[in-house]
Amino acid sequence: MKKFLTVLYLTFSAGLTPVAAKYVTAEISPLSLAFFRFGLATVLLFIFFKVKGISFKIDRKDILYLVMLGALCIPVNQFFFLVGIKMSTASNSGVMYALTPMIAYLISIYIKNEKYNFKKLITISLTIIGIVIIFWESLLQSLEQQSNLFLGNILLFFAVSSWAIYVTLSKKMIDKYGSLKTSTLAFIAGMILFIPLFIYDLPNFNLDKLTFGGVIGFIHLSVFVAFLGYFIYSYSTKFIKISTLATLTNLSPIVTIVFSYFLLGEKLSVYFITGASITILGVFLTQFYSDKEILND
Repeated sequence: MKKFLTVLYLTFSAGLTPVAAKYVTAEISPLSLAFFRFGLATVLLFIFFKVKGISFKIDRKDILYLVMLGALCIPVNQFFFLVGIKMSTASNSGVMYALTPMIAYLISIYIKNEKYNFKKLITISLTIIGIVIIFWESLLQSLEQQSNLFLGNILLFFAVSSWAIYVTLSKKMIDKYGSLKTSTLAFIAGMILFIPLFIYDLPNFNLDKLTFGGVIGFIHLSVFVAFLGYFIYSYSTKFIKISTLATLTNLSPIVTIVFSYFLLGEKLSVYFITGASITILGVFLTQFYSDKEILND
């Protein structure tokens, strides 16, 4: 029961993130939302960090590396994600973020952290085909309706790429300092770097349009995802295999699509359903071959 509830929480919290972000960015400027979202999460992490009595001390040579991780995690990723989702759709974002393991794998091959695997690259090509179909539809819609949908999808792709780079590169620091210390220091660095963007965005910040639903969405994004999501994921790895966890939480895009349809009224076209199905299939097959590699090892 504990395993089921943990996976359920992680799947739904991740799946509802694009839905909440789409809702809140309609009421608050994306850059201001990013600042307050991770500002609150960073404060909560900092408090927990101090309560645990963990030292802030790190090797001098790692300072710039952690600053780079902070830049990727907050200013870069959140700019692309929240500005992108405001222009695009929550369902598109959900499918895009399913690409994270694929992009992380390709980066790992490039920096020689992982070995080349032909079968995995074939399954990755499936996800690329699915994304191309979604991008093609958004390009057609942007041209016909003069919308920003295609640009939004481009920004979301950059958001996913920056997050995948962060996940891949942070492994080095996590192995050395642990996930809590690495995340806390990266968040603090990222928030400091984000301050100029927030100051630039101040003229756009107001709460006139903020509704109760927007407040709930903000709490979900900052507390239940950026803060609690970290702890529950770390806790879950103690009694659930990481490979199993990754496979089950790959259901998140489906959760996003369903709730985008019912809560946001997003239309699911034939193009989107086809592209999303191919992409999610590619994700599951890639994870399947990853699990086989782990068993063989």
